[in-house]
Amino acid sequence: MTSEEIQIYRHLPDEQAKREFIGDFWGKRDPVPETEVNENRIEFERRIAFANRWFRENRPSGRGWDTPRGRILLLLGEPDNRLQNNMLNSSNVKGYERWIYDYYQLDLIFVDKTGLGDYELQIWPPELISAMDQAKLSLLPSSGGSSGKALVFTARFKDDRVVIAIPLKRVRFSEEGDSIRASYKVALTAYRDFVKVATQTFSKQLSYPKDGVPTDKEIGFSLPFPQQAKGKYHIEVLLHDVLTGSRARDFIHFKL
Repeated sequence: MTSEEIQIYRHLPDEQAKREFIGDFWGKRDPVPETEVNENRIEFERRIAFANRWFRENRPSGRGWDTPRGRILLLLGEPDNRLQNNMLNSSNVKGYERWIYDYYQLDLIFVDKTGLGDYELQIWPPELISAMDQAKLSLLPSSGGSSGKALVFTARFKDDRVVIAIPLKRVRFSEEGDSIRASYKVALTAYRDFVKVATQTFSKQLSYPKDGVPTDKEIGFSLPFPQQAKGKYHIEVLLHDVLTGSRARDFIHFKL
């Protein structure tokens, strides 16, 4: 869960609302919603089982996912390369593991300082935080986009409209005749005082002539989403790039 999702979940009024939230949670992470199988949920459960078997360290049974290696495995999966050395002649480090993720361009070092098999992440690089935030939406990186061109955007609420801005360098265009086009799907979910009050979906196509490519740093659009009742609002904005399959998310917070 993102921090916003955790906050919403903890304030839900009853078990029915929590069950609905969990259903929505996994539905938003289903890479192929047209089928009955949710590949992301199956993969998540597989990673839990793997972490509980191999990364338990000194945790109670079934808590291998709650170790540094286990938590990173849950979000990022197995590394492309895993190098291990448990025979170090050092008073400070008894063993280490090096995990390399090609997609996320990450090189992580875990160290065992005691020789008891408890591994800590040596350094938290900024790229790891970015990769974990990206994985919180889709555990399967191959489901859309590439690490260097991941979809990002910002959203805000103004005059009963959700305003979306996308950095131009992250927009993927397709050529159609004399035009270039970018197509998006947007799902908006509004919570008022931590109770879901509205859900809407939109399709939006941006089209420009080939000789009129935007020169601004950002391009964007706005969508109607009126909210009349007073309260504390959280609006989840889920943006889907139709061309690449990439997805990204942002939350808007405001009071009326």
